[in-house]
Amino acid sequence: MSEVKQRGQAILLTGPPLAGKTSTAMKWAEQRPRTTAPIDWDELRSVLFRGQGVQSATDVSLQYRFAAKIASATAAHITASGIDCVIAGPRVPASPTDPPEWVSVWDDLDQLDPITIVLLPSLEARLERRRMDTNRLHGRGAITEEQVRESHRWAWQAWAENPRAAVLDTTDMTREDVLSAVERAVLDILTRSRVRQSGQ
Repeated sequence: MSEVKQRGQAILLTGPPLAGKTSTAMKWAEQRPRTTAPIDWDELRSVLFRGQGVQSATDVSLQYRFAAKIASATAAHITASGIDCVIAGPRVPASPTDPPEWVSVWDDLDQLDPITIVLLPSLEARLERRRMDTNRLHGRGAITEEQVRESHRWAWQAWAENPRAAVLDTTDMTREDVLSAVERAVLDILTRSRVRQSGQ
């Protein structure tokens, strides 16, 4: 009889645009001692809707939801095989005013009891990244200054109320500092979870 594998851990690396989610997820997965598969929500969205021009708000909502569902389903298969999985993607905590179709977008991921790490550099740092990255100024990956400012007003700090989440101010961190901070946050959350479970 084959030994049952322990499920891997699902990790959501989130935050506003230009927080460094994707590059951090890829590099962190590469250097971890545990095998970790990275998933880029934005790449999924781009592949699913490649060739699309400017879309309406309804189309953008559909893209977001499709990519979230596929990322979550993929993470479920990866973690079921005993491998950790990190998803880089934007997820703001739900609010009472959100429409039901948005509130349920990440339900499948929540079934995996994910750890959520929020990368939250300052608005000034994100605006500077936009100025330095020509892909963010023009073309397919473009993001306007107003979009950067608007996304910074979203309720990212609300994640701090979740015992399975951590919010990291990465403004003055180097790339290596961010990678170390993410690993420490994940280990701290896992340790606290084990302590809570052992006390039950």
